[in-house]
Amino acid sequence: MKGIATNRWPWSSEASRPQEEKTVENFLAEAAEAGYDAVEFVQEVGDVSVLVQKHGLKVCGAYVGGPLHLPWEQIETEKMLAVARQLGELGADYLNVNSDPKGNWNERERKTDEDLKRQGENLSRLAEEVKPLGLSVLLHNHANTKPLHLDDLKSVTDYADPSVGICLDTGWALTSEDDPVDCARRLGKRLGGLHLRNQRGDVPVEWLGEGDMDVAAFLDVLKENDYDGWLTTELWHRNDVEVTRSLLEDQKRTVELLRKLWGE
Repeated sequence: MKGIATNRWPWSSEASRPQEEKTVENFLAEAAEAGYDAVEFVQEVGDVSVLVQKHGLKVCGAYVGGPLHLPWEQIETEKMLAVARQLGELGADYLNVNSDPKGNWNERERKTDEDLKRQGENLSRLAEEVKPLGLSVLLHNHANTKPLHLDDLKSVTDYADPSVGICLDTGWALTSEDDPVDCARRLGKRLGGLHLRNQRGDVPVEWLGEGDMDVAAFLDVLKENDYDGWLTTELWHRNDVEVTRSLLEDQKRTVELLRKLWGE
């Protein structure tokens, strides 16, 4: 694997932290203090090259979203490509694209096979567009039921170019009642990225080392797959999470656990 990274979402969504403290500077400083090698941004990147170098970090990618099942012209791909160009300038590795639901977030509809085929084709086209920037494209799973979850994975495994990978969000897999260990084994070489979060049912826990997911078994499957991407964490201290430590302390514990289990 390339190293251990973290997504900006935990720092921007921490329930107990005042909004004025949720700055890019604090995010990068604490990510470095926690022991991370790289960071993933959300929706936009901005001019961060100086700050990233200051804290000794790499930008591994960014997370964007869109209704990928719609025709290309309706996805606002230019916003995605603008982020991709920023990533290219920073020497990043991937563009992580969320598959927004059909319908809306509160009333999600099942995507048809035609929708899934179009979603796969759009991902393939996006991958071709960003290839000159040195980036790969990953589909991020964000469904909340197993049928919707499996459908989105199918759009890649059945309909997308082999260059398109999957970023497995273990938290959303657990919410969808799909065991992350089994899912990683099924995806095999299609697994190109990760958002690592542990949960009990659909409620996150404060760090990676407890919850329903067997982290050691999950990493063993990655090794069996010869996984060569980033171990990117996405802890989530939202309002209903029982928190006993600071987010920074939980990030440090999570990094230490991953390094120990991976054997570095």
